[in-house]
Amino acid sequence: MTLKLIATDMDGTLLTDAEKTFDHEYFGRLLTRMEKLDVKFVVASGNQFPKLLQYMQDFLGRNILYVAENGGYIAREDRDILISAFSPETVAAVVKVLDQFPDLGFIISAHEGAFLIRDRAEPITRIVREHMEFLGAEVPRELDYISFINRFYPGTQVIESLDEMGDASVVKFALQTHRRDIENILKQLVDLLPSNVVPVASGFGAIDLVSRGVNKGSALKWVGQELGIKPEEMIAFGDNSNDLEMLQYVGEGIAVENAAPHVKAVADTVIGTNEDGAVLKYIEVKLDQLESAQQ
Repeated sequence: MTLKLIATDMDGTLLTDAEKTFDHEYFGRLLTRMEKLDVKFVVASGNQFPKLLQYMQDFLGRNILYVAENGGYIAREDRDILISAFSPETVAAVVKVLDQFPDLGFIISAHEGAFLIRDRAEPITRIVREHMEFLGAEVPRELDYISFINRFYPGTQVIESLDEMGDASVVKFALQTHRRDIENILKQLVDLLPSNVVPVASGFGAIDLVSRGVNKGSALKWVGQELGIKPEEMIAFGDNSNDLEMLQYVGEGIAVENAAPHVKAVADTVIGTNEDGAVLKYIEVKLDQLESAQQ
């Protein structure tokens, strides 16, 4: 197989759980090899674009492509490429549905930034804090809720109503609940949401609401068409439900060992865990093979 594009999820796949990091020195060496081999590198995540830039701040200017918001936003660090936004009517309809779940925290994620409706500040702050403490991360207790939320959703603005968002291009709703409640809430959301909105689990108690037909797989298809790269010339790494379409679209879909069972079931290959740096090790193997084939 000719390898021309490598895509990876971040949370639970490339990043460690508690510290949310990866081996930058190791990745830097691999990225240099990718550049020499003309292999494109794509960060494909449910995270906001600003958060992805934070994770990759040591590699700015290295021509990395970003698929953010589970496919709702495609960009390079210096320019937008594709924005798949909800209509204002759909945004209002989704918020009306979420009003039926008062204990569910959520962020409205738009191209222009993230928005937090004030009366949802307490549940999302409490749930995210509990989750990070469970993972062993150090979370300062003295932080006010907006400072705390901005650690995970950079640039979040607190609003009283949707009117304050103006004509923002909303690409995703980021919901947060407890892991034990995900399946039950997903079933309810499927029945209640507008037919053009899809709920998808994205790990660690998170549920993302995205436009039907918009996902990491559709984003990679669009990128491939623009760059002239076939799906069989791509590999991708993931761990959760929001990675399924991407893993199924590419030539080799790779799940980490800590991935959800249904994700490992559809993957072509299962490697080590995110805590072991398995993604970078496997990328090195693929680059070794590519260099050997070109000699």
